[in-house]
Amino acid sequence: MSTVQTLRASIEKFQENSRGPQPKDIYEAQQWEMAGAHAMLINGLLNVYEAVSVPQGKEQLFVQYALQWVAALDHHHDWEENLYYPLFAPKFNTDTIVAEHETFHAGAEKLKAYLVSCLPVGATWGYSQVAGTHEQQVFDGVHMRTLVDGFVNELTKHLVQEISYLEPDALRASGLTEAEVKHIAGVSEKHMKSMPPTTFLVYTIIHAPKGSFFPPVPGVVRNILAPYVFYIPNRKLALPPPRPLPICLLCRCLTPPRELLFL
Repeated sequence: MSTVQTLRASIEKFQENSRGPQPKDIYEAQQWEMAGAHAMLINGLLNVYEAVSVPQGKEQLFVQYALQWVAALDHHHDWEENLYYPLFAPKFNTDTIVAEHETFHAGAEKLKAYLVSCLPVGATWGYSQVAGTHEQQVFDGVHMRTLVDGFVNELTKHLVQEISYLEPDALRASGLTEAEVKHIAGVSEKHMKSMPPTTFLVYTIIHAPKGSFFPPVPGVVRNILAPYVFYIPNRKLALPPPRPLPICLLCRCLTPPRELLFL
């Protein structure tokens, strides 16, 4: 399969396990949230990969947009390795899940290094990261896609397999009590709420596939704060708003160039 086909096929698989609102059953909720997060991440990568052209003068904005995906992926796996999965021990072994990260890590790092090299020294990206001293390269979309091609199979294979590891029955069979899983979920939720809403939250809401209830945030956050408050600071990063903004005198400033709408 082509890279686009691979990405689309994996999104469909994730959606099978993340349909409808977040389950009230705490065991089922773990798989639902992971599938929703994976669908969001792969949809974000698909948007970057399918960008046919970047208007002249908008290359840096696109690179920063692409690096927002890199930051989201890095955060997701750092959260898994250092916060989420350690809480499952010792009853539920997650070593296999974490070990699979190495299968695509090098490829993702190459993509990150290339994209950062296309930024001017001192430019910010992701969650307040800064491009260090380097010789700035001219952005090449074909090269970027080649780098994605190099790790997409390993990435999607891992993300799909991870959903199967989190089968609710397997979590129950491990001996994890409902109270313990609720504790895990609570610690994770607290961490997610500590992330910057203008980048992390807005990106997550925008890139969740159409019809998804992920992330499980209150309606006031999804429908008011995200599109009318949190979206504004980074509106230039080729990000379409979480929902259409009202037409007003500022509409040209609040809406990204048509060429950069990837959803």
